[in-house]
Amino acid sequence: MINTQLHNQLIELEIQRKAQEAKKRVQEAKTQILKERLRQVLYIVGFLFIILLLLVVLLWLLPNKSINYPTFNNTKNMQQQQSHNPIKRTNIQRKKEGKPFTGTEYVKENNYVYKRVYKDGVMVQEEKLAPTITESKEQNHEKIPQFSMPKKKDASN
Repeated sequence: MINTQLHNQLIELEIQRKAQEAKKRVQEAKTQILKERLRQVLYIVGFLFIILLLLVVLLWLLPNKSINYPTFNNTKNMQQQQSHNPIKRTNIQRKKEGKPFTGTEYVKENNYVYKRVYKDGVMVQEEKLAPTITESKEQNHEKIPQFSMPKKKDASN
């Protein structure tokens, strides 16, 4: 009878030892999986960090005016800023003749059509029209050419 009890105890101890070994193996497998996932996450984060650094270097190397950053200003603020800014005085000369340009020029900038009046190569007036040429024609009854070319106003005619 003593042998049977000892035998049963030995079997229980063996079962407990095998259960602990199985738990250790399961825990080791879990840690291996976690290590592999952590390694993958670190690779991805490192790759994204390198891409971010390359983007920052690229933006640093490019001129600032080549990229239009979005602004979050209200249109009222933009109109106030434009109304406070004085008209830019620019000299425009004709390429062929070398004479200063006198006349009207229609230019599309910043999604708007602008009418610029020049006298002797100096901008006298700049007027902001509508966003498109057709709307500008309808609203202001302007005769805007299809392809924006400077119009010459001859004083002799």
